Amino acid sequence: MYAILTALESELECFIEKTSIKAIDIWNNYKFVVGVFAGQDCVIGYTGIGKVNASVVVSHIIEKYKPQSFFYTGIAGALRSDLNIGDVVIAGDSMQWDVNLTAFGFKIGELPSIVSPSGENKKTDNIRFYKTEQKLLGKALKWNPGGFKVTQGRIITGDSFFTTILRDYKADLIQELDCSAVDMEGAAAGAACKINNTPFFLARVISDTTEGKTPKRFKVFMNDASRKMSELVEHILLT
Repeated sequence: MYAILTALESELECFIEKTSIKAIDIWNNYKFVVGVFAGQDCVIGYTGIGKVNASVVVSHIIEKYKPQSFFYTGIAGALRSDLNIGDVVIAGDSMQWDVNLTAFGFKIGELPSIVSPSGENKKTDNIRFYKTEQKLLGKALKWNPGGFKVTQGRIITGDSFFTTILRDYKADLIQELDCSAVDMEGAAAGAACKINNTPFFLARVISDTTEGKTPKRFKVFMNDASRKMSELVEHILLT
């Protein structure tokens, strides 16, 4: 069983079209499709926008379905000038740019270690980056459909929409960490997967550039983005 989630329902459309549906699972206000995608049993759905929605829904899916790997896809804003609308960024890792404990000696995006409740005083490492599972990443980087750029990069996540003003304000951080794209869910989904020991994969289609360019026909763009992401995940599951 694999899990495939997006933030928006429109990002999910092409996945649903390619799925042989076995059941519909309703949980609170969420609807999840259970079926066969790319020859594999999958649960497919969307989380809604933002880090809390993403982490809560991802945790629910992991608890109920125990997927062997988790895919989170959709759209994102570019943080590199060489990325154009429709290009694809495959996350090598992700980070929460709006986590700030620097007053206590931590780096931006870094969270403190967790002490084991077992009484053995075991501690996890401090967490700053959520890595994409290497086997999934390796397969993804062999995907070469042509017509647009496919690149590996760091995706950063925060609960504020990344406007041009905010991008300029965070320019030093973006440059220091060599960030490629920004979204509002990815690293939160990655954090939930890390806590639950579930392999995680994150990829995004660029929806707006560093120059502020956006799709002229957004609905057409969203369909194209959904198609690209469904083809990427299909490629990974079939290879």
